[in-house]
Amino acid sequence: MHSNERQRRSDERTANAVARGLNILAVRDAGVARGYMQHTNVPRDVIARVLDQPALRRRESAGQSVSEAISPSPADDG
Repeated sequence: MHSNERQRRSDERTANAVARGLNILAVRDAGVARGYMQHTNVPRDVIARVLDQPALRRRESAGQSVSEAISPSPADDG
């Protein structure tokens, strides 16, 4: 394995929670992403790595990029 290639996580539940957390990061902020990942029991060291060290993130699978996508919520007019 080359030094710039990252291993995919074998724990699918955690991998999906991290993928969704990163989607949340993209549309909200790190605090909301961190809160979601803590809520879904992603280990603290993993949360710190993916939020604080983007170069060390593992690649998500093609399926995760689709299944963990976040759809915008409808605007709340009330």
